[in-house]
Amino acid sequence: MSLRILTANLYNGRARPAAFAEVLRAVQPHVVAVQELSENAAEVLAEWGVSRLLDPRDDTTGMGLATDVEASFDRLEFPYRNPVRATFDGSRWGMGRVEALSTHLANPISRPWRSSRKLRTAELNALEHLLGTPAETRIVVGDFNSSPVWPVYRRVSDLATDGAREAGTAQATWGYFPWSPAMLRIDHAFIQGARAVETRAVKIAGSDHRGLIVELVAAGA
Repeated sequence: MSLRILTANLYNGRARPAAFAEVLRAVQPHVVAVQELSENAAEVLAEWGVSRLLDPRDDTTGMGLATDVEASFDRLEFPYRNPVRATFDGSRWGMGRVEALSTHLANPISRPWRSSRKLRTAELNALEHLLGTPAETRIVVGDFNSSPVWPVYRRVSDLATDGAREAGTAQATWGYFPWSPAMLRIDHAFIQGARAVETRAVKIAGSDHRGLIVELVAAGA
């Protein structure tokens, strides 16, 4: 059995709640990580799973994480958007203690550009520090606002494995508009202590991001 994670940027309330609910029903994930969470999507996620930490906002800082197993939750102190972390027993999947994080890094082209780049660098430093600490199994998923050609991706992938690349199933996850084709791969799953066997992108009507589904097995499986 694989540990199935769904991560999705819900476009600050524009993702259709009914479409999000349908994806949850179809995918049946064990962990759901969301970014740009607003009240309408939080209401959907509040009815799913066993444990959750939801922090909906009316701007792009809303975050959430939910699991279908009992988990403990906390918020990490980052310079901008604080990631949500769930910690739970992974023995069901042949894993030990699992840390799953939902994160959303600053967009480097938001104005003023100098401030955005400075904030993004500070976030990256915090993420690198986290990934440099020991963990049995750690999965950091979310909107990194970084394709594989950007420095952020390269620096993070030095410390953790890109699940889509490991599985050989990488797909674009973002387009300019909700109705346009996905053009860039900026939503990622970086993994420590486990192995990705499949990833796939799924459309969520109303969002400019595709949801990213990641199937994980124990490192030695």
